[in-house]
Amino acid sequence: MLDAVLTPIGLEDPSSVMEAFQNAGNEMLVRIRDIVTNPYKKKTARTWGIVDAAQMIGISPPTLRKLELEDNYANSTHRKENNRRAYTLENINYYRDLQKTRYRRSPHSDPICIAITNFKGGCAKTTTVAHLAQKCALDGLRVLMIDLDPQGSASFVCGGLIPDLELEYEDTICTALMENPEDIFKVIRKTHFEGLDIIPANLALQDAELGLPNSELNNVKTLGSAAFRLKNCIALIKHKYDVIIFDCGPNLGILTINALTAANAILIPIPPNMFDYASFVMLTGTLKTLFDSLKIKKFDFFRILLSKHSGSSEAGNVESMLRKQFGGYVLSNHMCETIEIARATNDLSTVYEISKPRGSRDAFRRAIDHLDAVNNEIIGHFKSVWDAQAKAASHLLSEEADLCQ
Repeated sequence: MLDAVLTPIGLEDPSSVMEAFQNAGNEMLVRIRDIVTNPYKKKTARTWGIVDAAQMIGISPPTLRKLELEDNYANSTHRKENNRRAYTLENINYYRDLQKTRYRRSPHSDPICIAITNFKGGCAKTTTVAHLAQKCALDGLRVLMIDLDPQGSASFVCGGLIPDLELEYEDTICTALMENPEDIFKVIRKTHFEGLDIIPANLALQDAELGLPNSELNNVKTLGSAAFRLKNCIALIKHKYDVIIFDCGPNLGILTINALTAANAILIPIPPNMFDYASFVMLTGTLKTLFDSLKIKKFDFFRILLSKHSGSSEAGNVESMLRKQFGGYVLSNHMCETIEIARATNDLSTVYEISKPRGSRDAFRRAIDHLDAVNNEIIGHFKSVWDAQAKAASHLLSEEADLCQ
């Protein structure tokens, strides 16, 4: 136990104190997770009532009841204690497929590989990653979230994993980047959230951050440039997914550079204040140099997200400036700063995983509305990209058919 009474001003043995902090902190994280996930001791899938489930499927509640009467699959549907039906996302996707209401991108389109990045912490990057990943899955898309931040926050939220206790070096993407790209198949994990897989992270990623730039350690002769390792890994598995999301660390290290070279889409969350605006301006200069040096010519999607918007006049002034300077590159919707996200984070969760809010239901509904507005706008852009790619492929196939005649 740490002595809270006789605490010295300095540190006589810094290593031992930090070790004690780590052990005490990890023990507390386990206890908190066990409390919030009781009685299962792990995160479990949430359910929806018949009205919400029918809306997600795209049919009416009476139609859903009729389908259940006609289909033996209904026997696997969970029931609440009061005998009212409750539907998991797996149930909902089953009926979407049965009714052909589930969105399917064209096989002639490419998965969206999106890097969510910024120079600095505190911009709601991981919050954005977790909620976008889950919203894509809620809409029936196939999603992979790759945690590239050694802090492992996205692994904690999306997977319910305590990074430094429950993950080893081999559980991260490190060996796929440093030794064998095919190791990526070994580290993909399903989550409790239907349609969402993750590749988790912990402090082991620091080894890759240090090793990849080192030509004596990074197997450059057999694996090629250290900046393109993730792109080579993704090429092996991307056909299995519609959306692949990279949660980047708060820097522009080699792992973030790998995310940017593997990506065909970028989202940059910026809180509307002057410090974050100044940081973004610095980031653009660095990205310009990076794109030139790596000869990156095109992204299918690029947007700026105003995150952690307080609604104050000061935030509104910075928002107006950003919109005036960067125009349509700024998403129309912003993410407000809300207590509901903080509450969900304290429960090792996201707002999308909550079925019964602890606070005001109106406040919870407003948070959902803000999240849906932002994520629906982003997903709408993804679908526009896929539609454009499908049309271009169709036009090309038509031209080739004409030439063959």
